[in-house]
Amino acid sequence: MTLEATIHAIFSTLPFAVCLVWSVLLFQAAWKRPVGALRMLAGFAIVCTVLYFCHAVYFNGEEVLVTRAIYRCANLAVYPLFWLYIRALSEAEPLPFRAFWALIPAVVSLLLSTIAYALGAPEDFAELPLRFIFLVEVAWVSIAGIRRLDAYDRKVHNFYADTEGKSMVPLRNLLYLLLLTSLVSALMSVMGRSVFASDLLLVIPSILFSVLLACIFDIGSRIEYTALEVSARPENALETDPDTGEFQALMDRIVDQMENRQLFRTPGLKITDLATELGSNRTYVSNCINRMAGQSFSDYVNSYRIRYAQILMQMNDSGQTLSQIGTQAGFSGETSFFRNFKKITGQTPSEWLSSRKPSDKS
Repeated sequence: MTLEATIHAIFSTLPFAVCLVWSVLLFQAAWKRPVGALRMLAGFAIVCTVLYFCHAVYFNGEEVLVTRAIYRCANLAVYPLFWLYIRALSEAEPLPFRAFWALIPAVVSLLLSTIAYALGAPEDFAELPLRFIFLVEVAWVSIAGIRRLDAYDRKVHNFYADTEGKSMVPLRNLLYLLLLTSLVSALMSVMGRSVFASDLLLVIPSILFSVLLACIFDIGSRIEYTALEVSARPENALETDPDTGEFQALMDRIVDQMENRQLFRTPGLKITDLATELGSNRTYVSNCINRMAGQSFSDYVNSYRIRYAQILMQMNDSGQTLSQIGTQAGFSGETSFFRNFKKITGQTPSEWLSSRKPSDKS
């Protein structure tokens, strides 16, 4: 085999090999930890494996009508599957059967292509409509996915004081990776795979897709949280919206819990904990903080924690570390303390402490 043939063989099959390895790893993980979202991610990886297997067959000149029909189906299934993965992560209940209607274009494509090719239709049968549907799916998954993740993150910040390991930021980054992959896929879909038949042009998308897909599967495999608490059905709403006076009265009680009882120092504090102390429900308390303080529950609690930590830092006669001070203030760990300190003050704890020393001496 010549060097050119070897290079062609490697890069024409590289994305398929990456997807195959990750399919096995994710399938094993889903078998050991039967979580709905992990199963959906494994399914997404398997369909990607099928898609890039068909790519490899095409680029090695061995495509037949059967693999072309399967390629069309897989191409229209990957993005709806990723959408279902996002839903599985952000919803407490198992996905309803109607959610899988998103896969109808892929199934219809497989059936129509199989029938058309059996009747002798040309290879490019319905190529343009299918490319258009693919582009619509890319736009739909990107827009709807980001909106759903943003909505979920708002719920997280209004439920937990400590959002580390619960935020959808990793998944949002994953979606951006998929969007980048989608843009390249869309470009290739519009241009046609034949444009990348030469070895030089094949190397570029092969490496790009392999790296992006590996990142997507790696990030997805590390996400372990569920939406069970955050997406739980809220309590019965009040018959009428509370007026400002009622909210102000509740806010006074919330301030008392924070300033006099120092509830903010409770590790892993949740909105339900505060609501229990107040004898109210979490939806009412969350809305009160949002309206009266203009902050999410997480930002509201952490602002108290940071102010308390600043006092401890200035009175630190016992030589406590910054990490220990953060723990005393209620933070779950050093990362959470440093991140929130920077977010609220614009400085790291060390920078803030250094900036206070000159004024202390004057």
